[in-house]
Amino acid sequence: MSIIYRLKRKIIRTLFCEQWSILVCDLAGNILKHITPPSDRFWADPFPVEYEGKTYIFLEQQIGSGNGTLGYIELYPDLSHSAFVPILEKDYHLSFPCIFYIEQDGQKTWYMIPESHENKTIDLYRAIDFPREWQFELTLMSNINANDSVVFYHDAKWWLFTSVGKESNSVNKNLSVFYSYTFPSAEWISHPQNPICSDLGNSRMAGSFFINSKTGFFNRPSQNCIRDYGKETNINEIIELTDQSYRERKVKTILPEKDLFAICTHTINHSENYILRDIKTRRFRFFAS
Repeated sequence: MSIIYRLKRKIIRTLFCEQWSILVCDLAGNILKHITPPSDRFWADPFPVEYEGKTYIFLEQQIGSGNGTLGYIELYPDLSHSAFVPILEKDYHLSFPCIFYIEQDGQKTWYMIPESHENKTIDLYRAIDFPREWQFELTLMSNINANDSVVFYHDAKWWLFTSVGKESNSVNKNLSVFYSYTFPSAEWISHPQNPICSDLGNSRMAGSFFINSKTGFFNRPSQNCIRDYGKETNINEIIELTDQSYRERKVKTILPEKDLFAICTHTINHSENYILRDIKTRRFRFFAS
């Protein structure tokens, strides 16, 4: 990290208040609710789950300069919400609680892959009492500096997308994919095209894959990190994904909402009835409430 960048960040933190918060949107992307956490913390990386008639938003909470911890808030029908309920805390930073389930014989097993790059692992947790209680299941990969890992099933394989690198810029720039024929698994095969995307403006994951209902294509959300970490969110349509080839094309860019004083937006995820995003706002300290 350059001296100039550090000086710039110090000046910004002195003059401005910055905070990550949550946007609840309808399926057309219209904002229904802006959820702002208490002023001493931020909430980011929202993953919504609609479960047994209730809506939960899993997210990262960070207080001051402390490590990020993972938990959830319940979103009520009137768009009010519960207090933050912690579910996972370590002596290293956690973020990006990628939540998904596997259904077998009519039973859903819920899993979570948090970002744990400071521990040099990609770890898997399983819910033993959803949504509150989780236990460690398996280390998918070890001795790896990986960020924002996402798993999904396609064409009889499990695909693991993650940003891998030695330094922060290389992590943001390089996206790799691995595959396995079973899950959970600690045996992953590296795709021959890795890194499949080497672009600071479009590589790092920005949420889980989702299917475009109109085209039927899988879409991959990504971050633009050229001018700032998570400056914008891109949507990429996957054209081809095999164990030998990968192709995608960018079809949409989502900008931060200036009317909300937002300067960054870097996560988007879908549930049955909602789209959840996060934004980073910046206000002069003199005017900040």
